[in-house]
Amino acid sequence: MNTIDLINKLSIEHNITTGRAEMILSIIVDRLIEKLKKEGEVQIENFGTFSIQQKKAEVSSFLKLSEPIQLAKNLITFLPDRVFLERINR
Repeated sequence: MNTIDLINKLSIEHNITTGRAEMILSIIVDRLIEKLKKEGEVQIENFGTFSIQQKKAEVSSFLKLSEPIQLAKNLITFLPDRVFLERINR
């Protein structure tokens, strides 16, 4: 399922316009990102937990400047909740 599929499914199942469904999805994703940046972890009951794991920065070279650049690496992990796993495995 991609973003467009999800938006269409939301609009059909909840009898709203695709524009409104897109706005709702955008708000949810934006709030998720804000909370992850601020607190490093987001727990959604009966779904799971998203968390940021910071890795050691890598050094890369920018060809035009021929200077090394520090690249920070953040890794997002998802740990599904027990209820979510049970629903999937039924």
